[in-house]
Amino acid sequence: MVVWMQLHIEGNKSKKVALFGVFLAFILVMGLIERMIPLDGIAPGMKLGIANLAVVISLYIFSARDTLVLVILKCMMTAMLSGSVMALLYSVPASFASLAAMYVLIRVKIASPVGVSVVGAAFHNTTQIIVARYILGTWGILIYLPFLLAIGTVSGVLIGMLAKSMLPKLWAYIDNGKSCHEQVSK
Repeated sequence: MVVWMQLHIEGNKSKKVALFGVFLAFILVMGLIERMIPLDGIAPGMKLGIANLAVVISLYIFSARDTLVLVILKCMMTAMLSGSVMALLYSVPASFASLAAMYVLIRVKIASPVGVSVVGAAFHNTTQIIVARYILGTWGILIYLPFLLAIGTVSGVLIGMLAKSMLPKLWAYIDNGKSCHEQVSK
């Protein structure tokens, strides 16, 4: 079981701002790199979701509000950098649904970072397909959902494993060297 620990680093605003900036920079750089990986043959616009590592970790480190701001900035800045305003129609609802699902799992303490990441990927992919169904006006788009869920599950597991291994180190950094390994379920 996960012990939910949201670090309040309000007392050290410079550390919080610096860490937030690092997370946002990571998201933007990974988002740009992901756009160079051609996965359109599997499903149009498909990405591995590597940038979501920062979102998963953020839910354990920052407040829900701070993570929401991070997600909003991620959606807006990625759309601006890619030059695709249409991306906002897909990314905003999917990111919000994913964030809400992951937040609930962490709060009710029923999943490890791996489970949280997999559920977040599933909610993200499902919401994007629902949005695409309404934008395109066809149910045919549902054919992509099994592929997206399969890739999302694999990606979610890998991202969750990375988050699980990184969280103790980040907590130790934030807590000035105190070990917080017990915060992540085994």
